[in-house]
Amino acid sequence: MFFEEKIDLLISEQARLVEMVELFLPNLETEKGVIHFLEITKNTFNNYLKDGVFVEGIHFVKNDRTREFVPEEIIKLKKSGVKGRRKSSNKQEKLDAVNLQLGIIPECRSAV
Repeated sequence: MFFEEKIDLLISEQARLVEMVELFLPNLETEKGVIHFLEITKNTFNNYLKDGVFVEGIHFVKNDRTREFVPEEIIKLKKSGVKGRRKSSNKQEKLDAVNLQLGIIPECRSAV
């Protein structure tokens, strides 16, 4: 088999595989497709929007009343293993989180 024939064979095989993947890959530009792809619930999706996991201008662009998601960024998000923000388990953790958002550096706590 000549080199050119091997390349043609590889190109046709790649095209076949891409076609198969496209059959099962949801439309990552839509809310429904992103929810399906990330395997999350609608509530989790809404929390991701509220908590800033999805960043406007990076993960999506607003068009009138809809959001158009950026497939490459959604794939990166899934690869990073994002699980959203974890819930604070005590008051000090909540206070530390607020201080961090406000840019307040916490004092060193000495162990007594």
